[in-house]
Amino acid sequence: MSYPKTFALPTTDELTGLLSAAYFRHLLREQLLPQAQTSGDPLSLMLIDIDNFLGINESYGHAVGDQVLTQVSRIVTANLPKTAIISRYGGDELAAALPDVRLDDAFTLSEDIRRQVAALKLKRSAEVKLTCSIGLAAFPAHGKNDVELMRETDQALYLAKATGRNKVSIPLADSRMITKTSYYTATQLERLAQLAKRVKRNEATLLREALDDLFRKYTDPLSKPPKDEKN
Repeated sequence: MSYPKTFALPTTDELTGLLSAAYFRHLLREQLLPQAQTSGDPLSLMLIDIDNFLGINESYGHAVGDQVLTQVSRIVTANLPKTAIISRYGGDELAAALPDVRLDDAFTLSEDIRRQVAALKLKRSAEVKLTCSIGLAAFPAHGKNDVELMRETDQALYLAKATGRNKVSIPLADSRMITKTSYYTATQLERLAQLAKRVKRNEATLLREALDDLFRKYTDPLSKPPKDEKN
C-alpha cells in the first residue's frame, strides 16, 4: 500500500507504530473505498477492542497497559495480509481495513487474533489475563461510504462486548453468519482452527460443508422412519 508523503495530521501512532486514526480514515475514504467501488473487489473492516483495558491500567499501571497495546498490535499485524492498513483507532481500539478480503475470511482472521490475544502472556506481568472483542463489517453489504462502514463495524463490536466479550461479531442485521464463539466451545473452535490449517481451507467454508452434511442427513428419505404398514 502506497501512502502520500505529506499529510496535515500525524500519520502514525508513536507507541504502536500503527497508522493514526485520522490517516486511516483518510486512506479508507480516498483510496480503499474508491478502489473497491471501481473494481468490485471485496473490502472488510475490523475493529478490535482490548477487554477491560481501563482495569488493567488501573491495577497494573500504564507501563503494563502500553505493553499490552504493543503486544496486541504485533499479533494483529502478524495475522493480517500485507495489504491491510492497520490503525490505533482509539485508546484501546485498533482498526483494520482489508482490501480483497471477504467477510467470511475476515471472520477467520479475527478468530485467529482473538485466540492469540487470549493466549498472550506478558513477560513481566504474566498474571494479566487478556481478551479482546472484535467487530466486522464489509463493503458494500454494510455501507457504501466510510461513515456507514465504521458505524456498522462499531455496532458489531458493541454486540460482541454486550454479549460477553472475547468474541467476534458482525452487524446484527446480517444473518449470513452467527457469532461462532456464542455457540461453540473453546475446544471445538480450536479443533476447527487446526483442521482449517491442516486442509488449507478457511473455517467458514468448513462450517458450511458441515451444515450441508447435516441437511442431507435429516432430509435423506432413507433416514426417515418407515411409515406404518396397513394390516
